[in-house]
Amino acid sequence: MMKRIWSGLVAAGFLAWAMPAAAETQSRTCLAVIKAANVRHRAEAVPDDCWRMGPLRLGMTLAQVRTLLGAPGSSQTLIISYRRRKYPITRLFYIYPRNLRNWLKLAPARQADFHLVALRLDFTKDGLAAISVDDNARVTPPPCRPSAPGHGFVHKAEAFPYGFHGLTLGAPLSEVVTHFGRFASSDPSRNLYNYWPVPLAVSAKDKVTSIRIATGMAFTAAAAGPDIRLQLDPRSCFVTGYTVAAGH
Repeated sequence: MMKRIWSGLVAAGFLAWAMPAAAETQSRTCLAVIKAANVRHRAEAVPDDCWRMGPLRLGMTLAQVRTLLGAPGSSQTLIISYRRRKYPITRLFYIYPRNLRNWLKLAPARQADFHLVALRLDFTKDGLAAISVDDNARVTPPPCRPSAPGHGFVHKAEAFPYGFHGLTLGAPLSEVVTHFGRFASSDPSRNLYNYWPVPLAVSAKDKVTSIRIATGMAFTAAAAGPDIRLQLDPRSCFVTGYTVAAGH
């Protein structure tokens, strides 16, 4: 009996190994489908796996993300409202480059050269409902008056290595329209541009400073990024570290 069970498990394992994994929808296809969905205002036509940034995909569980990225820099729980419905949210913040804190210990940076990207992940009912990347986090340095020169280093590593099917932070605003078509709504006074009902939004002035994708329009609204509190060398006032707190 055990021999037959073992043989069945071996055979099943061989078949699973031999069968090709489901192919990921190519970015070129995702771009075309999302652009068409924007024209037709029918977001449900977009394949689920098109909603991704690098290894992150909408719908992942909190445990899957924590396994992939480790502990967040900060987290918070809150309630958001949309069309008279309330959604409980668990929000995680990650800072990129991921090795920035260690880098600053070895090579402090001038405050003018200090730069980071905040990744914000919103979960509801244990599913990843929104992914946002933003390079406009609020940075607060303590009072400091330099008393000695320092030797500053500029970290040239890419802050956030992923984009949304070719759209990355720093891209010209016109490139968003080229990629995804005309905006459904825009508020230039607040630098906000949205597609509807396709759950995609960007913040930009001349260049893109934030990209947000979501499982639905309830989760596309802009929200406060994390508060970054700098730690400075008391003599040079160069940045030697930072702490992360949830934004308000």
